[in-house]
Amino acid sequence: MLIDPRLSRYGQGVMANSHWGINCVLRRLWAFYGPWMSGCKGELILSVSVIGRFDEHRFEKLSFFNPRAFEMVLMRYLNERYGHHNWENELAHIPRFHGPVDWQCHSHLPVPSASFKISRGADPEKLIRPEHIFVFPITEEHFVEVCFEREFYSFDSEHRPTFDISPIEKLQEDIFNSITLELGPETQAKVDKVKAEVGNMQLCKEFAPLKWPTNIYPPETSAAPEGQNALQAGG
Repeated sequence: MLIDPRLSRYGQGVMANSHWGINCVLRRLWAFYGPWMSGCKGELILSVSVIGRFDEHRFEKLSFFNPRAFEMVLMRYLNERYGHHNWENELAHIPRFHGPVDWQCHSHLPVPSASFKISRGADPEKLIRPEHIFVFPITEEHFVEVCFEREFYSFDSEHRPTFDISPIEKLQEDIFNSITLELGPETQAKVDKVKAEVGNMQLCKEFAPLKWPTNIYPPETSAAPEGQNALQAGG
């Protein structure tokens, strides 16, 4: 699939600012039905988007192929995508989202990549309708976000699905395992240059949940000097 990196602005209120753009290149929904006449029990929703910053807000002298820099980009993106949402009035200090959780770095693509979950609600012990997200850079200024969402419509008294969710899980796993990335010669040369400079192209093994909402807790920064300095230079 050829991906056009031209970006559109997010809908109002989604991001904390207008620095980021998105191009949704694929969206699919699969419905899972129960026995005859019992209706839809659940859905799996897949979206694939290209994400980057508009030219006037680009990170100068920074390559998303650099794993330390990409970690900083993700931290900035997650803070500005999820961190500014909070409950209003007397619950202003309660975030609407929690994450990232279940962070895993991967090595099956020729670029740094990771998967994690963003959960609704502030309770770290309860993952409420989590978004299952997989990210990897495709240019020095753009990354792909693959997002899986599961919707369940039949629960017991303890809010557990009353049906076998393994077919939904298997479809999600099969789609994830089918994701490949082939780089063109010019992009491969850029990746090889970064690899020669940094050696290890893996993202960090652990990525702690961020402190949200950001109107209470200032956005966190990383101790990685290369990514830190690059983001400071980019503003």
